[in-house]
Amino acid sequence: MQNKLLLCGCGWLGGYAAEHFKPDFAITGTTRSESKAQQLDSQGIQPLLFSLGEPLDGLIEAANNSVVILNIPPGRRNPDLTDFTRAMCELITALFTKASPELVIFVSTTSVYGDSTGIISESSPVDPVTASGKAHVTIEQHLIQTAPQGSYVLRLAGLVGPDRHPANTLAGRTLSGANQRVNLIHIADVMQVLEALIQQRPAEQIWHLCSAEHPKRGTFYPTMAEQRGRENIDFTDSVDDENTGDGKQIDASATIEKLKVKLKYPSPWDM
Repeated sequence: MQNKLLLCGCGWLGGYAAEHFKPDFAITGTTRSESKAQQLDSQGIQPLLFSLGEPLDGLIEAANNSVVILNIPPGRRNPDLTDFTRAMCELITALFTKASPELVIFVSTTSVYGDSTGIISESSPVDPVTASGKAHVTIEQHLIQTAPQGSYVLRLAGLVGPDRHPANTLAGRTLSGANQRVNLIHIADVMQVLEALIQQRPAEQIWHLCSAEHPKRGTFYPTMAEQRGRENIDFTDSVDDENTGDGKQIDASATIEKLKVKLKYPSPWDM
């Protein structure tokens, strides 16, 4: 019998996951739109029309004996994530009380560390500031309490891929924090770590992922904008060589070593 994978949320990251795991899994992907459902079907992915907060019957059925990657983003412009958080926690509860998933991986974010400064490891305390960061912490805690075995939390730094780069979205803007460190991860390395978690089933539940190098924002973003032929990215402050770097620096060395992964893109300059 073929392994089953349920991509709960088939957006940007889900699309890459579908392509990556298609050779080894029968994949079901959730989407809110009919047109996206047709697109998934044409790619050999079983579409499942689903919106967060709707009845969970179809999702429960698809989750049985499946690896579930839970990756439904809260929406950047929504300041009140009460309904989102409650619906995600209800979904997690249903997954483990009404279905028998093989494994659940919740794709979280390093924004759960908020304005923490210095080097951040997997064991650093969370200190969320944004609505999204707070929502992700609540969902993480609910998953860990609901399923101390059979679930993982994977906190990702800023995502980069062939069709996605922060220099594209920041082009033409004036920013502050030139001496803050960049925390980015390439989608190819996200796929490596997801695959390692699925195959190895380690004991630890909390993982996070970021590139090994952390250039300063004031150096990195203007250079990348120029390289990519985008509008200038300016800073209100300047890079200070005496400053070792403000803000947080996500150190994912423990995740990388424990899972025996070799990053394809250890430096943001190569992304």
